[in-house]
Amino acid sequence: MRKNSWYLLRFLRAQLNAPWLCVGDFNEVLEANEQFGGNEREQWQMDGFQKVVHDCGFVDFGFSGLPYTWDNRQDGGRNVKVRLDRGLGDHRFLELMGETVVKHIPLAQSDHCALLVEIRMSQGGERKNKRRNRRPFRYENMWQRHDNYLPFVERTWDPGPGTSDLSSVASSLAALRSSLSSWDKEVFGSVKEKIKSIREKLEEERSDNLYRGPTVREKNLMAELSEVLMREEMMERQRSRVEWLREGDRNTGYFQAKAKARARTNRIRTLRSEDGTVYTTQKDLQRLASNFYQQLFTAQADLQPEKVCDFVPRRVSDQMNEMLCRPFTPEEVEVALFQMGPNKAPGEDGFTAGSFQKHWALMKENVTVAVLGFLNGGELPEQINRTILVRGELPEQINRTILVLIPKVANPQELTQFRPISLCNVLYKLC
Repeated sequence: MRKNSWYLLRFLRAQLNAPWLCVGDFNEVLEANEQFGGNEREQWQMDGFQKVVHDCGFVDFGFSGLPYTWDNRQDGGRNVKVRLDRGLGDHRFLELMGETVVKHIPLAQSDHCALLVEIRMSQGGERKNKRRNRRPFRYENMWQRHDNYLPFVERTWDPGPGTSDLSSVASSLAALRSSLSSWDKEVFGSVKEKIKSIREKLEEERSDNLYRGPTVREKNLMAELSEVLMREEMMERQRSRVEWLREGDRNTGYFQAKAKARARTNRIRTLRSEDGTVYTTQKDLQRLASNFYQQLFTAQADLQPEKVCDFVPRRVSDQMNEMLCRPFTPEEVEVALFQMGPNKAPGEDGFTAGSFQKHWALMKENVTVAVLGFLNGGELPEQINRTILVRGELPEQINRTILVLIPKVANPQELTQFRPISLCNVLYKLC
């Protein structure tokens, strides 16, 4: 697109508060790796396009098929292929049509591929009248702004009688998780619904007092709306994983766009097996991934590491070994906890490191004793002896880990193009 066209697009995007889908030949790339052959693309050539996409809050829909959309049809080393055509949408469009996909269709007569855009509603819209899967528990930072939050946690936390161990601490966390889930639903409530309700009340109050200054009720509603908007921003910030913005920089739309972009990037739609077969159904994708990683992480048969160790020279001195074998201390447990990023993705139990840091004065004694009991010669319990069963869940394991696949390349098609990341429970990380 021409420079003037971009300025016009930015102006229209700012004026029209409506969902945007922008598709076509943009005559530029967002990343240097979207060009194959020819001279390497300089950063300054992409700066303008990247800036406009950022300013408009657009998210690239990605693609399936060939990794380029234009071919100069030259021979040998003069051949250049580039991804010039793409589909972009803003966070409003993603809310409504978040399952939209773009396919590159090769053409015989044109040097461009055709773009086939399949506009699909978000899963929330499609499943409105269907039974939804229960959302797993996730600790929310915004809860901390509620006046009743700290007293509630202090009343609810119950480490149980006797000496703390990993099993008893994990059981206490499970009970706290169940209580927080109920408290979130019954006391804290939906932030989105509260914003809508307060705005309706504010509009009604202002319409009744057109010829007077702000009333006491209007001021109270404004203060309440400001607080709820702050909670919404904290919620969206936590989901977006944006760490470099300061608290107080209200930019909820930006955080929503980042979260949706992350979700689209991380979602696996198609996978190709070793024999070239392409799978698209959820059942086939799960089977393919499970088989791949079971084979990858299974130990080799008749493994004899001592044969290799015989040729490795000893590097650990007696003094070093004595230091490494000395008992762990409570100070080391605390240092390890506060070295963790507070808002990093949680493990299976849903608690972030920040939730432990926030309540360290409350949990410190029990967690420290339990972790040191394991580190200084104890064993890791295979499963927790729980006195309660939360919604019929399976018995928990402290080391139960969620394996997340992060794309190493744009639009990955094979499992080798993903980086597996383990999301562990904080208690297990400390151990």
